[in-house]
Amino acid sequence: MEIRERVGERRRRGAGAALLGLVLIAGALASGGGQGMRTEDDPILSSRAYRGHENDRDISNLVRAYPRSVGTRLDDCQTCHCAGEVRDAEGQPVDLNPCDYCHLVVHPPEGWAQLPPGFAATLNPYGRAYLQAGRSVTALRAIDGGDEDGDGYANASEIAALRYPGDPHSRPGQPLCPLVTVSAAELRALPAHTQFGLFNANRQQFDVYASYTGVRIVDLLEAQGVDLRGATSVEILAPDGYARSFTIEHITEPYPAQRFYGGLGVADLGPECALVRYPANTYAYTNGDTIRDAQWHLLAYAREGLPLEPTRPDPASGGIVGEGPYRNIVPPAAAEEAHNRPDRSIHHEPGSCPAPEWDYDAHRDHNAGSMVKGAVIIRIQPMPDGCEEFDIFNGGWAMVDAGQILIYGHGVSAE
Repeated sequence: MEIRERVGERRRRGAGAALLGLVLIAGALASGGGQGMRTEDDPILSSRAYRGHENDRDISNLVRAYPRSVGTRLDDCQTCHCAGEVRDAEGQPVDLNPCDYCHLVVHPPEGWAQLPPGFAATLNPYGRAYLQAGRSVTALRAIDGGDEDGDGYANASEIAALRYPGDPHSRPGQPLCPLVTVSAAELRALPAHTQFGLFNANRQQFDVYASYTGVRIVDLLEAQGVDLRGATSVEILAPDGYARSFTIEHITEPYPAQRFYGGLGVADLGPECALVRYPANTYAYTNGDTIRDAQWHLLAYAREGLPLEPTRPDPASGGIVGEGPYRNIVPPAAAEEAHNRPDRSIHHEPGSCPAPEWDYDAHRDHNAGSMVKGAVIIRIQPMPDGCEEFDIFNGGWAMVDAGQILIYGHGVSAE
């Protein structure tokens, strides 16, 4: 369900391309007026668990210039990049978060319109000023006194207040947007749904069949009194800033039925040519059987009946380990059933193994990349004016530890 995999050929879905390996001009910039500027040679690095930009120097420039920005909400791509509205293959509007919008430059979906023509088009006013000033720590110093977003506050003042200097809707002194906090007990008190299905990875050797249990996201939102009328998209976020955007239909409507494809494991094709990892229990499905479970967009808390392992940062790899306590589960939903089958990794040499019909196919729905590990926030667009959103970088990992979900944005009333 990633935008990179020909999203125009499937049902409307505002999903984005995977973050890894992407070219982003500016990472995060941000906090702490009067801290004293650093130089490009100072060894301060961003604390983001996720690293993977083609050039991470922009993130490093930020935290060198503003050391107290490390680990804050501004230590993120959104400081320099903007969200955007595009049109899907059916001509319908889809609102994308800054990460997904920027990724369209590298992976434009077939049939979509109003896409950004290049990375410069994904920069907000602050990002453009940073680029034009020289894309360095010195450049940050040069634009400190500007008001790039025109909201009446100098960049340095917004940075000191942990507000986005490139977003006119983010300003010092604003109250926090209304939000709802859902505890683990409240989540598990909702009707549970279990579904077995395929998780097609883009880069890993193995696609996976697995059974997840959780709550339908639509049930969770309804239980919290969220009014989706007028909403344009729903976004799922992890504490390291990883985010995915979805259309309202992909929250409120069921997904197409799936088929089970057997005979593609190590026992069948050998360790080098296998492409699917099967669980111990495949529920007596045989090759080509239709999976009986109704397919929905879930917020899962268990896999194969066991609680999901909580995510935690892994500085060695620059990513995270674990997938819980919650993960959104997104079934494959390509318009053509043949595109909802497993395939080999994009790194596999085509034709080097038996059964080449299972080699990598960019048209297939590589839905695994749209499943956010350690999901802690459900953000509903458009965001209301006159309020500031939750600081995920300061509070997200605590929510993982507490097993909480935070919901805010359009249609959300304060607790």
